[in-house]
Amino acid sequence: MKIALILPEARQASVLNEIGHFIARSEMAAEHVEAWLLPESEYSEPLLDGLYAHFVRAPVDMLLFPSGWQGAELATRLAHRLQGEAWSAINDADFPRQVVHKNAYGGALVAALQLQNKPWCLSVAAAPGAKTWQPEIEYVQIPVAAQKPGWLVESAVIADEAESGLADARLVLVVGRGVGSPQGMAQVEEIACGLGMETGASREAVMHAWCSMDKLLGMSGTQVAADVCIAAGVSGAPAFISGIAHSQFIVAINNDPQAAIFRHADVGIVDDLLPVLAELQTCVREDI
Repeated sequence: MKIALILPEARQASVLNEIGHFIARSEMAAEHVEAWLLPESEYSEPLLDGLYAHFVRAPVDMLLFPSGWQGAELATRLAHRLQGEAWSAINDADFPRQVVHKNAYGGALVAALQLQNKPWCLSVAAAPGAKTWQPEIEYVQIPVAAQKPGWLVESAVIADEAESGLADARLVLVVGRGVGSPQGMAQVEEIACGLGMETGASREAVMHAWCSMDKLLGMSGTQVAADVCIAAGVSGAPAFISGIAHSQFIVAINNDPQAAIFRHADVGIVDDLLPVLAELQTCVREDI
């Protein structure tokens, strides 16, 4: 099977890592793998034109795209042009059986999906950025036109927020609804800073505007592979757990002894989060 890895030049290392996680979890036998490098572009149309033209010259059986909205868009639209098949946010695959797997229903279930018409255009699921995959493969630069599409009258670019450093953090303190308020979140961030930890949050905490969107952990946020992850005041919904599952050691703090988060933790503490975190900070200071 011939495979092309679609790599945006600006995010080459992180996307290689995502695809490396996918390949490591999958059953596959690749005869030939090459990377197609895409330049930065505000528009998807020139990227699609470049990918299509190169595919016509050098067809492959499968194209693997980055996670996120742009990877999913490019995979879907290119599959349509090539009369192939597209799936997004794929966790792993059993290619001898032509089956791929992805999370469904907020991570509560895993869907098994049958692949049919080639070429297969798949965007992979987000993966933690702890390791760097550096395969020995051929790199091909895809020529892309610089001009915007003729049908586009006007566009605007909204600058992304600065990255929080959460994806590569070795120590992470993540909170959920149990933090209770913006004031509680401020206390947690102060404690995390004192402990040398990056702060993350569940979707519920982010949607209450207790912290910025770049702190979101989970299926639709950042995935971490921390050495130590403290999950405080988090119920433990499947969509959230996918964001911390790769961590080496998980500590759960929750005042509900039946909270689902305890099933995923190496250590569980049944108590309110702020007193426990404050005591932890005191112990660390005394130890230092």
